[in-house]
Amino acid sequence: MAKRGLSDKCRKCAMLSAEQAQVLHGAEGDGCWNPAVCYSRRSYARNRARVSQTRSRKRKESELEQIPVQFEPLSQLVFGVLVVYRKAGTDTPVHAIAAQIWQGQEKVAIVPPVHCIGMVPSQVHTYVGKMLDVLETRYGIKKFVGQTRLDPDLCELRPCPLHE
Repeated sequence: MAKRGLSDKCRKCAMLSAEQAQVLHGAEGDGCWNPAVCYSRRSYARNRARVSQTRSRKRKESELEQIPVQFEPLSQLVFGVLVVYRKAGTDTPVHAIAAQIWQGQEKVAIVPPVHCIGMVPSQVHTYVGKMLDVLETRYGIKKFVGQTRLDPDLCELRPCPLHE
């Protein structure tokens, strides 16, 4: 018997905030929201690739001899992560942008979010460039190592057009 995969509907729902999902799929929506299963199913859908990769890596590593290596420069490594508030999809507008600065495994600074509503894409790119100029001066960061996408409903800026 083949394993069933997660439905496209649940996969798309997982990218929404819990409040959005409850409105869309709760009593006012199509009625498929079930709090007994939806929270864990949504978490699974968002994190399954990472969890599966971690589980697979641990399984392989447990079979191997582990040799610890102390390397001080790793704890001194400074890097930046770009945080983009935008709806899921390729052509959705950017709601806000922020950044996180990490040293090793510890967050040491943030660039607070700034609303991008009303900016054209070139202005957003210019802002990110200016942000990198400041981060290079202060931390030696020339580019971001990664990007995290957050739903605009999680925007913490106030006032915010989404949270009136």
